[in-house]
This record gives sequence, structure tokens and C-alpha cells, in this order.
Amino acid sequence: MDTNTILIIFLVFILLFILFRTHITVINTNPVQPVPIPAPVNKIGGCAGTRYGCCPNGITARQNPAGTNC
Repeated sequence: MDTNTILIIFLVFILLFILFRTHITVINTNPVQPVPIPAPVNKIGGCAGTRYGCCPNGITARQNPAGTNC
């Protein structure tokens, strides 16, 4: 083999190496576990949690829209 043939073979190997080196995928054997996000707590209660709201005293729940129990 002459020098040109050896040079061409060497360049082909370098090109193949560069080509395959960019396509290697590294697999992580210890993946990071996602941190669970706690669900929001819906606070039900107080005047906002009643059907008709509260009486003017802010404590007693109204039993009807007119608030006849207040």
C-alpha cells in the first residue's frame, strides 16, 4: 500500500469515529426521582363555606337568603 491509500483509510476511520461519537447515548442508571408536589388544600369553612354566607355577627351561618335566623 502506498502512502495515499493509508492516508485515505486513516481519514475514513477518523470520519467514522466522529460520526459515531456524536450518536452515543448515555443511559443514566440512577435517574432522579421527581419530588411530589403536595395537593393544595381547599379550606372549606367560615362564611365562604356556607350556602348563604354568614349573619352580620360573622359567626352564625345564614339558613336562607334573607337571613331570618340572624
